[in-house]
Amino acid sequence: MPALLEIRGLSAGLRGRRAVTEVVSHVDLDVQAGEILGVVGESGCGKSTLATAIMRLLVPPQVLQSGALTLRLNDGKTFELLKLSESELRELRWRHLSYIPQGSMNSLNPVLRVGRQMMDTLLQHGLSSDEAYKRSVEALELVNLERKLLDSYPHELSGGMRQRVIIAAAVSMRPALIVADELTTALDVVTQRQILQELAAIRDELGATILLITHDMGVVAQVADRVAVMYAGKIAELGTVNGIFEAPLHPYSQGLIGSIPRGGGQRVEGLPGEAPSPWNYPSGCRFHPRCPQAFSPCQEQAPALLPQAAERWTACHLYDAEVAADA
Repeated sequence: MPALLEIRGLSAGLRGRRAVTEVVSHVDLDVQAGEILGVVGESGCGKSTLATAIMRLLVPPQVLQSGALTLRLNDGKTFELLKLSESELRELRWRHLSYIPQGSMNSLNPVLRVGRQMMDTLLQHGLSSDEAYKRSVEALELVNLERKLLDSYPHELSGGMRQRVIIAAAVSMRPALIVADELTTALDVVTQRQILQELAAIRDELGATILLITHDMGVVAQVADRVAVMYAGKIAELGTVNGIFEAPLHPYSQGLIGSIPRGGGQRVEGLPGEAPSPWNYPSGCRFHPRCPQAFSPCQEQAPALLPQAAERWTACHLYDAEVAADA
């Protein structure tokens, strides 16, 4: 079955005085209808750039370099996102494709009531005032907020409530795909858990598909169906959440999972070194300077993302029989 969102060869970077520095490098990824796909990795790995590239919201000095983005809806409509005009994008966004930006709890206009801000988008997409009000109330109820909050100003709400309002606004048009960037950052643990539960409920209630960008493997473990592990602008491993957490293949995935705090006094194993800057990506496998299992081809040859088993892909020379045989 064709994917809801098909990403092929997507590259994006930062334009400098002399050249473009690549931040996201030739990413291939399919997002299936109805799933929650987590994209996880350390800060600076290109997750948020990937999200804004999908939404066509890159701003200078960010620049889209190459690739194709295809959105296929259940009604048979297909959109080539990188070929749409700005007016076509405005029509598509929020109706079929919505975005919860990083730091979204601080995205509300402080001088406008919540209701005004939620309804503006709905009115712009052709709904009547009565329809927009009804949709706003329904969206708030999906995230366990009362309709009276429509008359509140953002400063009257807690951080968790503001985050829920942004989620409600993003789902009010019942889009097919929601791109959520660092949804639970800066929230306490209890509020994080509640919001993640509400996100899963939204998927089930609306039949929406969610691309969840996060640096927190614990968040992915709670709600995602599949996970794409990203490192230095590339996908390092892709598979089901259970598969990757039970038996991670890529040394980077192993390090991320090993760094998750556990009970029982178990020692947390941190990843050695630091993630490379896009201005100084190493040759070959970009993880090799930090990898405890690196061998000679890793320094010279970039690994391809190859299938290893059902629903599992890994970009690592350890699992490339031809490279390993020649080493």
